[in-house]
Amino acid sequence: MRKFQRVNQPDFLVDHWEAWGADWERRKSNNKSARFNWHKFEGKPVNELLLPPLKEQTQEHCSFCDSFPVSPPSDDTIEHFRPKSSFPREAYRWENLYFCCRHCQQKFEEFDEALLRPDADDYDFDQYFRWDFTQGTIEVNDHAPTEHQNRARVTIDLYRLNEGHPRWRRLAMRRRGQGRNDPLDDFPYRHYVEQPG
Repeated sequence: MRKFQRVNQPDFLVDHWEAWGADWERRKSNNKSARFNWHKFEGKPVNELLLPPLKEQTQEHCSFCDSFPVSPPSDDTIEHFRPKSSFPREAYRWENLYFCCRHCQQKFEEFDEALLRPDADDYDFDQYFRWDFTQGTIEVNDHAPTEHQNRARVTIDLYRLNEGHPRWRRLAMRRRGQGRNDPLDDFPYRHYVEQPG
């Protein structure tokens, strides 16, 4: 989970996110089985308008597992960090939306306040995680404080960061080790191959 800096939210979202969230909350409270549909703005579904800036801020890598390219093999999706069913008023809040691969989207409606945000000011990969280079997995940093270890564990579990992804990481490491000089922004699992600096 590579740290990134969030770009400014689109103007149309500044003007509408609260009303759209309140509308979803009303629909959800009137019908527990209501299905979420993105509002439209100027004739386009809002998710289509949000994907470009969300992708830009991560250089089109998944916000959580850092896989690249996300599409293919996955779809381009938008993750609601706080699930839209449990937190309907945050369904359109910019800080709650992340570009995400379909695999990490399998978090669905699960949530824990301990989950880490890759764009949080105080987030640093090494404070919470370490790489197991032999397995290609992200592990809890066992030298971190207990609270950090718990947050790392929750994040690994809920985003399933070691389920389905290790093969990608091992392939990435192998490619990198064979002398490929791909730009890091075009490389899956950039944190894995970056040199500490």
